[in-house]
Amino acid sequence: MKSEMEKNEKKIERKDFFREGPLSLLRAFFEGSKNEETTIHKSSMDGPILRPPGAKMEVDFLNLCKGSGLCAEVCPANAILLLPEESDTSRFTPRIIPSESACVLCDDLSCMKSCPTSALKMIDIHQISIGIAKVEKETCISWNGKDESCKACVTCCPVGENAIKIKSESEKIGPTIAQGCIGCGLCEYYCPVYPKAIQVFPNE
Repeated sequence: MKSEMEKNEKKIERKDFFREGPLSLLRAFFEGSKNEETTIHKSSMDGPILRPPGAKMEVDFLNLCKGSGLCAEVCPANAILLLPEESDTSRFTPRIIPSESACVLCDDLSCMKSCPTSALKMIDIHQISIGIAKVEKETCISWNGKDESCKACVTCCPVGENAIKIKSESEKIGPTIAQGCIGCGLCEYYCPVYPKAIQVFPNE
């Protein structure tokens, strides 16, 4: 008997990614865990601050966001978390922590549509840039030679070689980030090592 994931799985070619979105591939997994309690590690909260798709520049975002939580409520991947601000722990704003749950650029772009203050502005899906992934070669089991066959981050990337590819360098081999990275965080989520060898950082 096929698993629930297999029943819901639908093959998407890379060229169709921005038309259909990876959610149709990952929906069963993320919706299956939607009702589970999420435990956020302190180390994760101390990591890079990533805002949901469509977020304005940080200063403007913080001025506009009222912490309604609507974006988190409608996120089908449960990727948006309301967490306290370091400067004001009584104020909660939306963040994405890819190691806990990554953005899947859902078909409906629900978070942007739900924002009541325009802290998240509606933009074309091709323009979304949550951040950019960076590879720590010393930690990466492919680059450091512990398992050169590991391609977890490359395999799960919905954008493909425009965002990440395997590259050889000085008799070593491993993933390299390309200009097409949108910072969705699926690579970080599926990285099998801890601390994560690949991590998404805000755009500079």
